[in-house]
Amino acid sequence: GGEGPEVLVRVRHPVRLGEAMRRRGFCVRAVRPGRDTADPGAVRDWMNKPLRSGGGRCVRRWNGRPRRDAYLQQHIDGVPASVVFVAAGRQAVTLGLSRQLIGEEAFGADGYRYCGSILGADAIADCGSATVEQMGALAAAVSEEFELKGVNGIDVMIAGGVPYAIEVNPRWSSSMELVERNSGVSVFAAHAAACSRGVLPSRDVVDTIRSRRSAGKAIVFARHAALAGETTQWLADSSIRGVPRPRERIAAGQPVCTVLADADTAAECHTLLVRKAEQIYAYLDAWRCD
Repeated sequence: GGEGPEVLVRVRHPVRLGEAMRRRGFCVRAVRPGRDTADPGAVRDWMNKPLRSGGGRCVRRWNGRPRRDAYLQQHIDGVPASVVFVAAGRQAVTLGLSRQLIGEEAFGADGYRYCGSILGADAIADCGSATVEQMGALAAAVSEEFELKGVNGIDVMIAGGVPYAIEVNPRWSSSMELVERNSGVSVFAAHAAACSRGVLPSRDVVDTIRSRRSAGKAIVFARHAALAGETTQWLADSSIRGVPRPRERIAAGQPVCTVLADADTAAECHTLLVRKAEQIYAYLDAWRCD
């Protein structure tokens, strides 16, 4: 986003965010400081999350031991999702909803590691019009409460059709390129207009974004060490990004590239992403060096 450091500190603070959204009537997951030694309840009901991390790295179920560099967040079973929006003048316009792909074996990920997104309300199970409305209201409330500017994202967990706010990403987020790919609308232009002139996208622009097909991306993580072979042919494929250089060493668990797909439905989009990942793994198997 286009916020100053004071705003960033406030909106990225898990306790402050939770308190603000709860005060406004939204559902949030309970949060406790990681150094808190008081018994919060059953270990299985809490997640241990680093204060400085991203992409789900080092996120674990709580093991009962306090940590000063982390915090505890209530565990809720549901569908991980995000809402992308642009804010200005304490108002917000939603640009898109996406389901997050978390820990999917098909892309070499595990645990709570982020490995992609699929844009579109139909990508989110149990996401009716009421859920979509609540996610838009959540973006508006966060923008007003913390005076956000420009493009931002909010990660949520949807359970029983209800979005539970997890964290705010006051920056360019991974699913924003899907908005651009799917609609041709420049998200950066919307960001610049909001930050410099306080202008939000028009209804026509928003309708254009929401009326298109599903778009998805997946990060392919290496399942074993490899030495990249000839990859120049990948550059001609517009559905592959972040192409490794020939002779580049790839460690197990390292992101290899990102694959993209478009389809009429989110389910078809996911199937295409899996197929593209399988093609990448066929190359990696031939280049295996461990």
